[in-house]
Amino acid sequence: MYSKVTEMIEDYNAGVVPIRVLHVDDEPAHLEITRIFLKREANNDLDITSVPSVDEALVKLNNEFFDVVIADYKMPGMNGIEFLEMIRSDDKFGNIPFILFTGAGGPGIAKEALKQGADRYITKRGDPAVQCHKLAVAIYELVLERRKEIAMIKNHRT
Repeated sequence: MYSKVTEMIEDYNAGVVPIRVLHVDDEPAHLEITRIFLKREANNDLDITSVPSVDEALVKLNNEFFDVVIADYKMPGMNGIEFLEMIRSDDKFGNIPFILFTGAGGPGIAKEALKQGADRYITKRGDPAVQCHKLAVAIYELVLERRKEIAMIKNHRT
């Protein structure tokens, strides 16, 4: 089946450089289900690092490069929007695309997430395959856009 994700993979030149994804969710089952569906959706073109806490995510962000961050909203210690605010305030990774992927909330949380700088808000509610398809499309759109911006900046400097 040819899908929008397949088309985006081809545009991205899949297989050359995998997209590095940092996924933060305190529910291990959600981490695993999302990983399975995203890998299937993206033909294994995503390198997904899953962590169960914001603290672990921050360690990863400070020590590794990621193309995109996906975070749940409702997590102990710090919710997804607070995590987003922390990321946006850091010069090192403040521009990394951020997707709030959550089963909690509604229009109010979505509005707040976007106001605070989230690039996308996607709900987990519904069929996991459908929601992960939306998530995969968002990942590719955001990463392609960011890499084009970086290439333009590099070309402008030379």
